[in-house]
Amino acid sequence: DNEQSSSSSSSSEPICKSAVMVRQTATKGAIMLRLNRDEEWITEMQYFLGRFKKEYVDEGIIPEDNFFWESGGERYHKFLERTKELSESVEFVAFIDHQKIQRVVFENGVKGEIPLFLDDVDMEEEDY
Repeated sequence: DNEQSSSSSSSSEPICKSAVMVRQTATKGAIMLRLNRDEEWITEMQYFLGRFKKEYVDEGIIPEDNFFWESGGERYHKFLERTKELSESVEFVAFIDHQKIQRVVFENGVKGEIPLFLDDVDMEEEDY
């Protein structure tokens, strides 16, 4: 209920203070990390994402390497420095061994090569 949520929080401070990210490889397992929220960094990230969209995506231009290094100026360099600082404060939560991650369920004794990524697999209607 909107009335309840607006009265329970008198400030505009976000409820979410961090995010848990899972980085998983195709064969080596997964790592869980906690990243603390940083409002100034989020604002800068949104600025550079918006600029990237306007200058490259909307114009249909393939970006060159290090596309904001020169044109982003000191603001971009500060953003990169802050990104590095934040990366150093990431908290390790857990490692999940590859063998403990369910990747594929074999049905009817199917064996052989099964792709780890299914986005390019042609599936027959009867496979659904």
